Amino acid sequence: MSRSSAPGESTGGLPHAPRYSAADLAQALGTDPPTAEQRAVVEFDLSPAVVVAGAGSGKTETMASRVIWLIANGYVRPEEILGLTFTRKAAHELSARLATKLEQLRGTGLWRPGGEAREDAFDLPTVSTYHAYAGRLVAEHGLRLGVEPDSQLLSEAACWQLAHDVVAAYDGDMSGTEKAESTVVRAVLDLAGELGEHLVPPEDALSWLERLADRVAALPGRDGGRPLTAGRDLATALREQALVYPLVQRYRAAKAARSALDFGDQMALAARLARDVGAVAAGERARYRAVLLDEFQDTSEAQMVLMSSLFAGLDLPITAVGDPHQSIYGWRGASASTLSRFPDVFAAGGRAAAVLSLSTSWRNSRSVLAAANVVADDLQAATRIPVRTLSPAPSAGPGLVEVARLVDHVAEAEHVADWVAGHFGPGRTAAVLCRARAQFPVVVDALRRHGLPVEVVGLGGLLDTPEVLDLVAALWATQEPTRGDQVMRLLTGPVCRLGAADVDALWARARELARPVDGAAVGGREHAPVLAEAVEHPPPAGWVGTRGQHLSPEGAERVRRLSGVLRRLRSLTGLALPDLVVETERLLGLDLEVAADPDLHPAWGRAQLDALADVAAGYAGSAERVTLGGFLDWLDAARQHERGLEEADVPELAEV
Repeated sequence: MSRSSAPGESTGGLPHAPRYSAADLAQALGTDPPTAEQRAVVEFDLSPAVVVAGAGSGKTETMASRVIWLIANGYVRPEEILGLTFTRKAAHELSARLATKLEQLRGTGLWRPGGEAREDAFDLPTVSTYHAYAGRLVAEHGLRLGVEPDSQLLSEAACWQLAHDVVAAYDGDMSGTEKAESTVVRAVLDLAGELGEHLVPPEDALSWLERLADRVAALPGRDGGRPLTAGRDLATALREQALVYPLVQRYRAAKAARSALDFGDQMALAARLARDVGAVAAGERARYRAVLLDEFQDTSEAQMVLMSSLFAGLDLPITAVGDPHQSIYGWRGASASTLSRFPDVFAAGGRAAAVLSLSTSWRNSRSVLAAANVVADDLQAATRIPVRTLSPAPSAGPGLVEVARLVDHVAEAEHVADWVAGHFGPGRTAAVLCRARAQFPVVVDALRRHGLPVEVVGLGGLLDTPEVLDLVAALWATQEPTRGDQVMRLLTGPVCRLGAADVDALWARARELARPVDGAAVGGREHAPVLAEAVEHPPPAGWVGTRGQHLSPEGAERVRRLSGVLRRLRSLTGLALPDLVVETERLLGLDLEVAADPDLHPAWGRAQLDALADVAAGYAGSAERVTLGGFLDWLDAARQHERGLEEADVPELAEV
């Protein structure tokens, strides 16, 4: 494994023979002996390598064992190790595991931290998220690029509010698009983030986009005739995208005026510092002698530039871990190609970085793994870096894969709920994976009918629960009465429960209010019918529409009650946002509604309403200028883009 080298010279080999093997350390620490693949990773020499780690292959334990092996054999000190991953949870898990293993290692007597004088204490490796590490570089060196060290880091809600303000105040020409304001805000944030993650100035991207639009618009049709219709349509779409770039520039200017950064700015600035300021790279190389890069398949171009500018070309143990089949952050500019590029980008001494594998799955049964491998076959054939087929652990059981063919999605949901109910019990959980978010409501309803506690992970959970839909609809009707979809939710849903005849009568009333009567209409002019106007000015007793429509007595009473609720809410819009959400819940009687629902257990009946109140409080606490309209637009965009919110945690019940 080791290579000969001159004293003090690093060639990627080992400066001295290891005192302990991976098996020795596993035995000393009381852990399972490593497999051949794990041993190859743990005992790899001091040169760059990429580890393709399949799902459930024990990568965290293996990487922690490699750190222990490097330290126990005296190749690096704990404080010379840098570990980066994506989530705070993963960083905390790795950090805690390393601290425990180092404490155990010291207890075995195989390693003494810092010599005899410091036997009672030792430093720990630095374990952080990629963005937190980038933030530290910007805080320490940002002045080199004109960035103040105390610049405010904007939360997602604060970014949304700032972009919303920019879009609302924009006086430029937007006649080329019919997109809703919230859609434009989301486009501004997405484009700003993508430009930052790819280190591309907006001006350069806009210039390229305009040239491309001109080229495709001029594409000739058949036999060189008039321009191709598809080309003209594509050019129109590209020019519509180009309208967002001036807004992105104003958004960036607004951040600069506030000395504020978002996460994309932080990573882009860190990449520029590493790439353009030699002192930054020199300082980090002197500080760290071993680097672990977790989930590398989800790194963006800016993160690739950051890491390669700091550590590429060095004969040091720089180990990237990832699996191109598990790349999930494409919306943030990430690409699995960063993993396949690692061997060449981090080549050292004329040698490409080695490619190692972890292909034993420790969490799956044999039949489940066989099915997963069949599904992954197409991915494996298209991957540009070798990915081994996952094999079951020796202790894996046979498992069971059941398949059912059912007539529709409702029957499918009922079948799944019945199966889960038959296997659910104290201390047991189950997960239901859906092909699309649109399937969530019917699956959730089926599970709840079987008396099961349900948590929907991801955006669809919170915003698609019935009680939250009603509450948000009331807020929309308060803020923007022209949102007929939200008013219809209130009229036809649990709040009013109007039938088709009553809704038709209200619509006739809305048309009547929109027409001039004796030269005047409500508001002084004719306008398009607005359903909320008929709720605000319900028909008087005995009213009959032009086609004989009329409100039933029960319907009229429910509409008057809703009208009173909306008037009251409009008078309360000066309240703090969380208080307004709670007051809306009370006025609609949603607290009583969920308490009386037989499909909702008391332990989780209020969970989603409380979760929305927490979301509102978080938004109000992090947005620079809090408005109800901005909050509602943010919720709409969050729902559309499958991000930003999660449903409330549901407490596990002792019994069903």
